[in-house]
Amino acid sequence: MRVIDRIFKYMEYKQITPYSMEKACRIANGYLGKQRRGKGSIGSEIIEKICRFYDDMDVTWLIIGEGEMIMENARIQNMVSEDKHFYSKDEMIEFLKGQVSLLQAALEDKRKIIKMMEKKYGIEEELQEKQVE
Repeated sequence: MRVIDRIFKYMEYKQITPYSMEKACRIANGYLGKQRRGKGSIGSEIIEKICRFYDDMDVTWLIIGEGEMIMENARIQNMVSEDKHFYSKDEMIEFLKGQVSLLQAALEDKRKIIKMMEKKYGIEEELQEKQVE
C-alpha cells in the first residue's frame, strides 16, 4: 500500500474529505486525488504538513505501513475525554505515568524514523563530515 493510499484510509476513518484535508494542510486543491490516480509519490513537505495538522496519525504507519494508524496516546486521550469519571489522585498519577511512557515510545519511534531517513538520503554522513571540519 502506498503512502497516498494510507492517507485515504485515514481520511475514511476520520470521515474527512480530500478537499478538507487539502484546505486544512494548505495543500493545492486536487493534489491528493491526482496523486492517488497517478503513479507519483507524495513529497516530504506534504507529508510533514499532514502530520503536523493530523497529529493523531502515526507517522511510522503513514510512511512505512507498520504499526497502528492512530497513535496509542491519542486513543487514550479520546477515551479520557469521553469518560466523565473523576479519578482519585493515585489513579491520576498512574494514568499520567502511562501517558509519559507512551510519549517516550512515540519520541523513540520518531527518532528511528529520522535516523532511517538520514541514512536513506545520506544526511548522516554530511553531518559527520561537517562536525569533523
